Amino acid sequence: MSALNNFLEIVENRRTIYNLKPELTAGVTIEDVQKTVQSIVKNTPTAFNSQPNRAIILTGEAHKSLWNTVAAAMPSDGAKMRPTSCRDEAYGSVIFFTDDKVTEKLQADFPAFADAFPQCAQHTTGAAQIMSWAAVEALGLGGHLQHYNGLVKGALPKDIPESWSVHSQLVFGARNGEPDNKTYIHNPIKIYN
Repeated sequence: MSALNNFLEIVENRRTIYNLKPELTAGVTIEDVQKTVQSIVKNTPTAFNSQPNRAIILTGEAHKSLWNTVAAAMPSDGAKMRPTSCRDEAYGSVIFFTDDKVTEKLQADFPAFADAFPQCAQHTTGAAQIMSWAAVEALGLGGHLQHYNGLVKGALPKDIPESWSVHSQLVFGARNGEPDNKTYIHNPIKIYN
């Protein structure tokens, strides 16, 4: 039960943390983040074990350049605030993708399920994103998930395959303070026999 309790504690502690510092927590390296995300992308369940999940990690100038591009595309100063804080207050960003070629191959190979495969890709990337977010939390970092997908796609390194669809950006760094308390709705899980 201790492994389960540890897992549930990590899930409970996963938070949206906007108040970040552009550094890593003491004892954590970018290679730790890389290994963690790599393991999650590798081991997240996928339809027919198709493995469409992809991710890259941006730090330093690559991270700043991406968020500069996003901020510049925003229509107002208010809209520029979040991408600017991503650029200035975070250490890096994990960009999550699915490879559309994988989904298209599944659709061709299994036409009876063709309509389901895009949704399956959405589900598997969501699972990888949430598990990575919780794992970043377990590493002692803070993070928040963003969805500037179209703008991010245009600002990525040029060697990213065109078939990779951007799904989200997990912005991370050392925490700069503690988050507010969570609030919960009453949402019991019922058992039916």
